[in-house]
Amino acid sequence: MRALRWLHWPMWSSICHFTSNISIYALWPLRRLFLSFSSTAKKGERENDEEQLQSTFEDGSHKITIRRAAQRLDNHKLLIIGIFAEVYLVDNKIIRKVPRSASEEDMQPIIREAMVYDTLGIHPRIAECLSRGRSDYIDIKYYRHGDLANYCQKNTVAAELQSKWFQQILEAIVVIHSHGIIQSDLALRQFFLDDELNIRLGDFNSSQCPGHLALGYEKASHCLPRDYDLPNTETSDLFALGSTLYELVACKAPYSELAGPKSDDPDVIKARILRQHEVDHEIELRYKNHVFPDVSGLFGGKIILGCWRGDFSDAKEALDQLEAFPIYHHSSEL
Repeated sequence: MRALRWLHWPMWSSICHFTSNISIYALWPLRRLFLSFSSTAKKGERENDEEQLQSTFEDGSHKITIRRAAQRLDNHKLLIIGIFAEVYLVDNKIIRKVPRSASEEDMQPIIREAMVYDTLGIHPRIAECLSRGRSDYIDIKYYRHGDLANYCQKNTVAAELQSKWFQQILEAIVVIHSHGIIQSDLALRQFFLDDELNIRLGDFNSSQCPGHLALGYEKASHCLPRDYDLPNTETSDLFALGSTLYELVACKAPYSELAGPKSDDPDVIKARILRQHEVDHEIELRYKNHVFPDVSGLFGGKIILGCWRGDFSDAKEALDQLEAFPIYHHSSEL
């Protein structure tokens, strides 16, 4: 399914990941926004009583099909509708990810994620999969604190807790790489917080595993410039790890300022989406020239820069450097 990778870079990477960051990747709450700048958007009676929206971007169109509420089970609360999957909260205990159709492009990310969870098994740094042995949907334990990116945006995080998460993120990458898994879309939003506020890595629907090439890439702010026709590697994951750790300690994604101020105004959001392709190429150019965000004064700054520069042979080496200091020693000397 190598053909799926075009959806992630460069154009669809700009659209999909940007919309994810500002919560319009969900699509359902902001149908009006998509209708406002779609060149073709229609409603009508269909055989399965479905509503179809179609949005046209610079490089073509993508159809969004939304099932009416009557078609959902009572104990299934719709959370988001993505490109490939619908995500539900089941009985307030389980997050269920279901392919949007039986097409190969919708099924492959679900099959891949199931494969990765089966490979990784049970580990305190990995999200708990409750549907092992299945490949038609993914069930993950519901983590009430949500993902790490949203938690950090909404809460003041103590230095000690930030230091702990810094180490646990490194531990999670050591775990998946030891099994030959390349996450391939690493970012702070891929980490969930359990009841003890420990992190758990999840969302492996584009990941690479032994014998199976990745189905996607990272967003530009986390992406190592490279030949995208070649397999993803630990090196590309380590680069994304640097950007993820930067997100944690800087409270923003690398070069997020290039996109301009955030807004809930549909026109501003539309303009940001259409400009994101240009912003992504500017970020890629800076990375190619080894121009990275300033990390001076940030906890773990040297480790972050080392991930970007390729100073570490693997994640374990970065973790070892961190562990040479007490975990709660919140110092920019790291």
